[in-house]
Amino acid sequence: MGRLLASLESLGQAENTLVVFTSDNGGFAGVSDCRPLRESKGHLYEGGIRVPMIVRWPGQVAAGVVNHEPVVSMDFYPTFIEMAGLKPSATKPIDGESLLRLFRGQGKPKRSELFFHFPNYAWHMGNRLGGAVRSGDYKLIRNYDDQSLELYNLKSDLGESKNLTKRRPRLAKRLDQKLSAWLKETGAKMPKPPKPGAR
Repeated sequence: MGRLLASLESLGQAENTLVVFTSDNGGFAGVSDCRPLRESKGHLYEGGIRVPMIVRWPGQVAAGVVNHEPVVSMDFYPTFIEMAGLKPSATKPIDGESLLRLFRGQGKPKRSELFFHFPNYAWHMGNRLGGAVRSGDYKLIRNYDDQSLELYNLKSDLGESKNLTKRRPRLAKRLDQKLSAWLKETGAKMPKPPKPGAR
């Protein structure tokens, strides 16, 4: 990474280049340890979906600033489109939101929720199929196999050890309804039940 940044400097392109250092998912179980986050790649717990992101863009992004606003990788495309001064397609929907205002310290994304959908088994991870919605400090997970719900306050319980669905049933129901509406709106493909006798 240092060589890349040094090359951009030597070429005079550092101020013309946004560098994003991130990952697409949490660490791989057995090889890495995501603690204090729960679980790893292939799971809807924070260990599977929370990743670091470092942004460098001299003259545009202030150095040394820490921001805890959650974003998703789908935000990169609209960010790069806006950076290039282009207009997004009028006929194709864009799932993410540009992060330029956030990067420049001019405000947060307009959305109030982030959604996740994982309808496939990862054979090597022992995951459960499910969907999740994050709203503020709270995250709701719906497990598709039995439709059970898990609600966590990520501010006070980053390790997702205290399921709050019984203590906050109205919040759990409201977030579950938002997840259902998003799944319907996006036409998300849902897992099919296994065939009889399948293992």
